[in-house]
Amino acid sequence: MTPICKAILVDVSASDWVKDALRSALKRDPVDALNDAETLVKTLRVNLDDIQRRVNEFMNEYLEQIDE
Repeated sequence: MTPICKAILVDVSASDWVKDALRSALKRDPVDALNDAETLVKTLRVNLDDIQRRVNEFMNEYLEQIDE
């Protein structure tokens, strides 16, 4: 296990979710684990972008109503 992995696993500020995911990933083929992690990151970014877009649309509509 690399020093960075060890550090994350003992870091009190690291979330349990991250620690659990890291422990799980370390038991897997590293290439497969990395590919899955990258897929998860891309998926979460798309999800966040969609949420931000919807919030911006809502706020713009709300501000337009206030200006009327």
